[in-house]
Amino acid sequence: MPNSSKRRKPRRRNPDAPTPQKSTWLQMRDEARASRKQKRKRPYMFDGTTPPTPIHEPDTVWQVLTLAALLDGQDMPAGRIRELFEAMCGDGFEAVWAVIRAEPVEVLWPLFDAINRHFSSLPDPEQAGELPGG
Repeated sequence: MPNSSKRRKPRRRNPDAPTPQKSTWLQMRDEARASRKQKRKRPYMFDGTTPPTPIHEPDTVWQVLTLAALLDGQDMPAGRIRELFEAMCGDGFEAVWAVIRAEPVEVLWPLFDAINRHFSSLPDPEQAGELPGG
């Protein structure tokens, strides 16, 4: 076995070398996460599960973009209502969906409205003229 008796010496780190900095992406992400913790509203507690399921204010990229796309002022296709509800509930969707999916459809809009009022997140349709592009 040639060279098996030779072992490499461990490299010394240069104590004067600057420590690697976080990437720009990691800095942006960490700042956004810290800011999110400071301004996040208390969750809506869906009490149809035991224990109640927290539904946090929609604030992820996926939730905000999905809600914006679905609520762009046009009539929403009925086939996308579940997607709208999933975006509103975020991580709590599966637990809430397990409770409501077999219930009469008339329960969906009051629940959606209760969550929306809790966060005051969606504009009142009557106030659309006050929004940019409204």
